[in-house]
Amino acid sequence: MDTQLLQKYLRNECTSEEARMVLAYLATSDGQHQLQDLLAVELAGLHQLPLEADERLNAQRLFNRIQSGKKGGPNVISADSWMGRRWHWMAAATVSLLLLATGIWWTYQRNDTPTLISLHTDFGQIRRITLPDQSVVTMNGNTSIRYSDHWLSNKPREVWVNGEAFFEVVHTQNHQPFRVNLPDRMNVEVLGTRFNVYTRASATKVVLNEGRIEMRVADNPNNHLEMKPGEMFFADSKAKIFYKKTVDAQAQSSWRTDKLVFNGTTLAEIATLLKETYGLDIEIRNRKLVQQKFSGTIPSQNAETILKGLSSLFDLTITQKNKHVIIE
Repeated sequence: MDTQLLQKYLRNECTSEEARMVLAYLATSDGQHQLQDLLAVELAGLHQLPLEADERLNAQRLFNRIQSGKKGGPNVISADSWMGRRWHWMAAATVSLLLLATGIWWTYQRNDTPTLISLHTDFGQIRRITLPDQSVVTMNGNTSIRYSDHWLSNKPREVWVNGEAFFEVVHTQNHQPFRVNLPDRMNVEVLGTRFNVYTRASATKVVLNEGRIEMRVADNPNNHLEMKPGEMFFADSKAKIFYKKTVDAQAQSSWRTDKLVFNGTTLAEIATLLKETYGLDIEIRNRKLVQQKFSGTIPSQNAETILKGLSSLFDLTITQKNKHVIIE
């Protein structure tokens, strides 16, 4: 039989007479072999096709075709009228299996192809999101993350971050790894934990609050660094400096509770923070203040609140005009 006629039948485009011919042929041994060959070719090429709207519609039509066949639709011809009941059942069952396999394949391809989600926060904005596995990420201002709308169970859960974010990662029953990818070929390998990621143009810092993580740089086994709670990994990619040290982990992620905690932080570091997270252009007029260290806690609901807090707590003269800030 002409393969085009078989394909026409599968698309539900045959006339009643053509449908009778197809079903009669499928009841034969040659028909069974040709159907198997057609199925092998069609399924082999399906994974290469993009899933467009018409393909989804076609899959639905295939499914409806099966359903109508169960109910005795227009293409289901009485066996008594043209062939034995046994052969008619075999042909119809074979076609239904083909339709079902094709429809399931299309649906599987659609559901098994993750869609990448990209999110970005404005300067000074804090946003909390829930990932597909129910892990929670709190994004600080001027931060971008990317992740798939679902994760396959046989692959690591992956998130890409540029900015600052706090992760609360859940542990899965199959011990599925969780990976946070950072710029400059660095990543954090996780099983279940809470940690803060800060990755900006100035530097990259990862602070572990709970659990266990491993820092990896450029997939080099010599650059794998396991961290304990209360430790911070610091990297300056330009200077090629990597190290870890003990810090106050809660203070490092205090921004989540609308507070900024400084503990021996230089004014230069504070200026960088205000630029990268809140979009402020900081000018320090008194150069003696640049490396002066400050300790204390100020509210951080917005940029104006932070500047007022810095002025009163550290006795600084701060003048702001739009995004330009002068400290002296």
